[in-house]
Amino acid sequence: MSRRRQSFYSRNQSVLSFCVCILSGEAHSSRGHFCRRLALLGLTILGLACERTDNTVIDVNGAVPLLTAVIVSPSSINTDSINVGPTRLPEDILQLKVAIFARASVPAGTQHIGSVAFSVLQEGSSSPLALGKLIDDGSAPDQLKGDGTYSGWATFQIERVQIGAFQVEVTAEAENGFHSSTLISPLQIIRGNHPPTISDLQAPGTVRLASQDQLLTLQVKASDPDGLADLQRVVFNSYLPDGTPSTDNPFQLYDDGDRSHGDEARGDGIYSLRILLRSSSRTGTYKFEFRGFDRSNEGSNLIVHLITVTQ
Repeated sequence: MSRRRQSFYSRNQSVLSFCVCILSGEAHSSRGHFCRRLALLGLTILGLACERTDNTVIDVNGAVPLLTAVIVSPSSINTDSINVGPTRLPEDILQLKVAIFARASVPAGTQHIGSVAFSVLQEGSSSPLALGKLIDDGSAPDQLKGDGTYSGWATFQIERVQIGAFQVEVTAEAENGFHSSTLISPLQIIRGNHPPTISDLQAPGTVRLASQDQLLTLQVKASDPDGLADLQRVVFNSYLPDGTPSTDNPFQLYDDGDRSHGDEARGDGIYSLRILLRSSSRTGTYKFEFRGFDRSNEGSNLIVHLITVTQ
């Protein structure tokens, strides 16, 4: 009880004592009725004087920050969708980039968040691949300033073969130096290449030389689930009627729009090549084997075609 209230009780002790006597029946004059009312008023005042005043405020100095959500985008990366050269090699060094979003707060308001930090690690390793701070200032990838969502980019390098489970760890620190618990969001890095497919071969089944050179156009359609840009080459091998491989194997087909190759439109997925059969070519049945390859050097299905050459 405060000194002020103690002083109040000291100054009015005699009055209260007298009123208590009145209420207990020790006074029976007409003044007793008045004193009873005075006593009740005094007790009411006493109750108000002893009533606790609640001036509770948020204790900023003791506030611990709270993390409620961490999101990593994308949460899965296929390294075979990233090209750094004409062919994907296991030892390729890839630079990866992900966006990180975290919800952080303290009871006193987000203005009392000192920092929100992240680290990127491969599961089972204690050596961070990337370290940084998340911000809430509206700068990309953050969408709205001061909304309690802290955002940032994490950029790191790995070898193409370095796949598996990774994780992003985020911790918030308040101005008072208190730290939140660490939240972890998974990041999966995979090699998910899809092989190409070839189809719709256009080639003659029979060629009659008639003592003249014959110009043939061979065409085949190629596609890849990872996109046409993932196709590296489409080729064929040819075999003489006695089964001997041609000395110029493999022959490459083109999708470059060059008419000299027999191709009509660049980038349409139709690969073409013009070949010349000399009038002196050996007669018989020639075998042609067509196949496409992607940047991971994974082969497509094989198409075998026979061309019979006569005079």
